[in-house]
Amino acid sequence: MPYRCTLLLSALLAPIVSAHDLWLIPPEKASAKEPLKVLAVSGGEFPKGEQPDPAKFAARRAFDPAGKESVLEALAFTPSKSGVHIVAVETTPKLIAMEADAFNAYLVSDGLPHIYALRAKEKSLDKPAKERYSKSPKCLIRIGDGKDGDPCRAVGLPLEIVPMQNPFERKVGEALRVKVLFEGKPLADANLGWHHAGGGEDPLGTARTNAKGEALIPIAQTGLMAIRLTHMTRPKAKDYEWESFWTTLTFRMGE
Repeated sequence: MPYRCTLLLSALLAPIVSAHDLWLIPPEKASAKEPLKVLAVSGGEFPKGEQPDPAKFAARRAFDPAGKESVLEALAFTPSKSGVHIVAVETTPKLIAMEADAFNAYLVSDGLPHIYALRAKEKSLDKPAKERYSKSPKCLIRIGDGKDGDPCRAVGLPLEIVPMQNPFERKVGEALRVKVLFEGKPLADANLGWHHAGGGEDPLGTARTNAKGEALIPIAQTGLMAIRLTHMTRPKAKDYEWESFWTTLTFRMGE
């Protein structure tokens, strides 16, 4: 097998490594009419990492069980009622320049083999890349009995993982059906990975969305869980050729 084909095959088969993910970590316990705080954590080993300043995020929003939206000054608020609340943030887009080898490795590790294959087809694997990237994580918080509210509500993030079933009603050994939306439309062939707390840097597994943007994510254990995704486009703008969008969905599975 030719050397370049071997590299391409490796890229197609490589797992995701979430080296730069941003997660919103819901509190272990939350009650109506009592202050709660959501942590923003950036890292590669869920849920460990640095805690960026939420004040620097471009947007910080919360949605109560009735769907009412509020803008958060920080990632702390006092829920007025029990039920499922949603917190979501968006970061300010940033530019990054990467050498060819580093960019190729990033494409492999973050589940973007189609971009790697495109560069291979165009014979540009040896060229550096300029990329703009942004992140839009969200978390689900169950307060009280959690019977009110809609965890399957899309909140309009640029790239968003939306449950199609209530994750708080799923059991260990079952699967959670999710849909991926990019700019509000279903995203096919998106490479999702999932993590449980303490599971290490590599995802426990991966799944690609079907033509409707849907995939099944297995539930392996109770506790904190995250689903992640990176999607890349090629706008060929003046200052950058590539644009990536990052998202995570975090929630706590009950017993």
